[in-house]
Amino acid sequence: MINETIDLKALRLFIETAETLSFTQAAENLHMPKSAISKSIHKLELQMGVKVLERSSRVVRLTEAGHILYARATALINDAQHLLQDVQGLQNTVQGHLRLAAPPALGRYISKHLIAPYLKQWPDVTVSLKLSYEFEDLFKQGLDLAIRMGQQQDLDLIEKPLGFSNRILVASPDYLEQYPALKHPQELSQHQCLQIFSQDRSQWTLVNGQQTCNVSTNTAFQCSDMIALKQVLIAGVGIAQLPWFVINEEITQGRLLQVLPKWSSPGLTISAVYRENINKPPKLAAFLELLAAQPDLFDLTAR
Repeated sequence: MINETIDLKALRLFIETAETLSFTQAAENLHMPKSAISKSIHKLELQMGVKVLERSSRVVRLTEAGHILYARATALINDAQHLLQDVQGLQNTVQGHLRLAAPPALGRYISKHLIAPYLKQWPDVTVSLKLSYEFEDLFKQGLDLAIRMGQQQDLDLIEKPLGFSNRILVASPDYLEQYPALKHPQELSQHQCLQIFSQDRSQWTLVNGQQTCNVSTNTAFQCSDMIALKQVLIAGVGIAQLPWFVINEEITQGRLLQVLPKWSSPGLTISAVYRENINKPPKLAAFLELLAAQPDLFDLTAR
């Protein structure tokens, strides 16, 4: 059985010898001792279990196996050289595959404001975006960068603060017409509430300046997708606490109204996190430059 490990250097020495049909000439071309080339090719023949060169005092010829090896080895060496050039090129040009992760709502936001212009600027890069509420393990998942909300938990990552986001209380005009205007957050316990995420979070924390209020809510509907939750909300089922940047368009259009406008959730930090490397890949450096060029992009607290 042929050893599966073939020394590329030995193949290069064989190719040079096969092209010159002279150990002496190959040694001069490669600036190596003739004995080293002869020894390397002999070892290659032992490894493959077949003679690739016929040697005599006057002539060197390729055997039938040698002709086959020469053709295949030449292609293999060329592929290896191109592979090396491609990999090294990734360190010098903006190309390759950029892997990102973000919470679903922020993922949709950056798709429009970051990923689309990034792809237009750098057409040799492809991007994949994983939408998840979990703090993905960048090392295990092979991710280049994640956009996160809240306190950073992984000290092995570099964190770049981007901005803040908070949630406001909203409901449809049809729903609010059925009840007296709310004056205090504690009155939310008398209403149907819509809850994002699948976890049981029946208590909302709201702030108004230095005031903090914890409210127990009656959850009528839970959903991990904010678009689906918005549809139920617009249909007039209850009150929800949603990020301002998710529902600002519906507020502008009058399909949703803000409830208790002086109260909102505590602000959450939005950050970009990425793995620490001595040299950032150009594809990641270019994405970070795009982030830095839009310093107000993640100012997502209620206006």
